[in-house]
Amino acid sequence: MRLARASAALIAVALVAGACGITSGDPDEWTVVEQVDPAFAGTTPVVTAPPALRTIDLPASSIPAPASNENVPANAASASATADEPRPAGAPDNADIAEDVPGSATTPQTSARSADGDGPSLAEARFELVPVAEIEAPIALVARPGTGQRYVATLTGQVWLLDPTDGRDDDGGADAGAAPQLVADFGSRVSQGCENGLLGITFSPDGSQLYLSYTDTARNSRIAVMPMNGETPQADRRRVLLALDQPACNHNGGDLTFGPDGNLWIGFGDGGGADDVFGQGQDRSTLLATMARIDPDPASGQGYGIPAGNPFAAIGEAPEVWAYGARNPWRFSFDRLTGDLWIADVGQNRIEEIHVLPAAEGWLPGANLGWPLFEGNERFSGGESPADLVFPVYTYTHDEGCSVTGGYVYRGRAIAALAGTYVFGDYCTGDLWGLVRGPDGTAERIDLGVSVPRNTLVSFGEDADGELYALSAAGTVYRLAAVEP
Repeated sequence: MRLARASAALIAVALVAGACGITSGDPDEWTVVEQVDPAFAGTTPVVTAPPALRTIDLPASSIPAPASNENVPANAASASATADEPRPAGAPDNADIAEDVPGSATTPQTSARSADGDGPSLAEARFELVPVAEIEAPIALVARPGTGQRYVATLTGQVWLLDPTDGRDDDGGADAGAAPQLVADFGSRVSQGCENGLLGITFSPDGSQLYLSYTDTARNSRIAVMPMNGETPQADRRRVLLALDQPACNHNGGDLTFGPDGNLWIGFGDGGGADDVFGQGQDRSTLLATMARIDPDPASGQGYGIPAGNPFAAIGEAPEVWAYGARNPWRFSFDRLTGDLWIADVGQNRIEEIHVLPAAEGWLPGANLGWPLFEGNERFSGGESPADLVFPVYTYTHDEGCSVTGGYVYRGRAIAALAGTYVFGDYCTGDLWGLVRGPDGTAERIDLGVSVPRNTLVSFGEDADGELYALSAAGTVYRLAAVEP
């Protein structure tokens, strides 16, 4: 089943960020409805102003009425400026400006039962990671609604359809199985290196269209859509739905998915560099550093629409924005049972964080995730504490990892002990963890006792049955399974 053994360095990746070299590239041929800036023509382009949001025309008639009513330094940062690498253990940090605020950093516990409260003990359960496919540079796995199909995107721009047997015969024994099938190759359309590439895919709720999030050859963020023809995306009918300029090569975010509301949700990072050098974190006029929500198929049939209830649509700020103050949301997901939105946001110097926007509270429209005022639940800059701040439900420090990889609340049937547990991990350690929240909202982290190679845990995936997968940049897609007693 192996196609090619990826070097971990190939994908070493969009999370921890090293210095990025910029190479020239051709304008993105996908952007047929707009002009794309020429690719950077050197290794140190100077950014003199925040990047503009650029999209196809958005007709006013497609915007429903709402349901209710730091400046960049002159020498600021090039795309190849030193990025924020994790500090080694014991290195100086920003503790001198730390401030205790409401938060929920917790010490890992070992007493949790299943998150649903009536199942076997999660702490007593044993797990394994079962290899299901070997694919170079996997970056995202999604299920296609209405089918049992699972598709894997790669950082280098390919989309693969997985073998439905996972290499198992009818009796459950090992079998050669069928290799994953390459169904699309967009490698010539995406930028490579640094934190660039094809970063996320998702399907429309009816499974008829495939959406991509990627950086184009000019290293700017693009959201594109194309119809499906059987099992294959129709690349010749692709169109760019949304375009966002990026001032640097890191912190692109890149995840996207449809929410329970039927709208398309997209995560974008703060534009890169380090320390929010471009001043985007608290700026609601840009899509950088935000969770955006759009209607990708408005009644007008043109552009995209702004769903009713988007909090800033009526006040002259970016109407697409739902929440802001994100640093680099590296994977978010909706709990398929409760609808809660879980967001894993990569930290700067010392703290990784996980936020929850509860569906019962309308996903907290206008939520401020805090960056760069706060890193996790500690003061990072400034002195203000806006009323719209939403602190994380869980944090951990760089003594335990260095870059959070967000996952899913488990709603499958194969692992009773895991029911209701948020499964996530850390890119650097490769460890998989479970997070269980108590009735009072406090969180316990349980080590699931399984891991992928260090510096390779890039993503999780969920299939149609709610079973979970872990993707390693070293080239393996794993399914999370229970070890029978």
